[in-house]
Amino acid sequence: MRFGQSIVDGVFLERPNRYLARVLVDGHETLAHIPDPGRLPGLMIPERKVRLIHNPGPKRKTDYSLALVRHGEIWVSVYPVFANKLVGDALLRRSLPEFDGFLEFKSEVKMGDSRFDFRIDFADGPLYLEVKSVSHVEEGVGKFPDAPTKRGAKHLRELIELKNEGHRSAVMFVSQRQDTTCVTSNDSIDPEFGILLRQAHEEGVELYAYNCEVSDNDISLNIALPVKVTKT
Repeated sequence: MRFGQSIVDGVFLERPNRYLARVLVDGHETLAHIPDPGRLPGLMIPERKVRLIHNPGPKRKTDYSLALVRHGEIWVSVYPVFANKLVGDALLRRSLPEFDGFLEFKSEVKMGDSRFDFRIDFADGPLYLEVKSVSHVEEGVGKFPDAPTKRGAKHLRELIELKNEGHRSAVMFVSQRQDTTCVTSNDSIDPEFGILLRQAHEEGVELYAYNCEVSDNDISLNIALPVKVTKT
């Protein structure tokens, strides 16, 4: 997935709140929207190089959205929606071996009172898939979430319920950086999510993960990773 001509270079200065970054673009200070409201530990450091999507509009409070942060030798995407788009594009290309043989898929699908990122239809029934974007990595281990997530816990409960009703259900963690070697729950930040992820695994919810290859103007799914679910 290419970012195209709308992405520009900048320098991160500070984060006044979860949704705003103060940045330099062409030597001028401006504000940029931060699509990921998580804590983004180890990334939002003053003077870091960033890449920003320039997308001005009459209803927008800022002309820019923060897309990439330079972290050592790599770029890290802080745009969670990219994870869903990458999975959707891979499904269109039928390049995910985890879902070989599916008939069709739909995104943003309602099921009862819930809405899921994808429904992937097979001859013997549907699979409901939730995608989670991972940005926090410690020594190669991607940890989700980086801030407490009631929404994430709700999704796990719904996927467990679907599995208990006889449907296939799954979570796919997409680490939008290439230094990730596995993914696990971040129990120190959100112990409830960790408990539910272990329960989901025990009850047959499928767990998948990928890291990404990220350049200054392109991001793509890269390598399938193990999801490590350990008992506390």
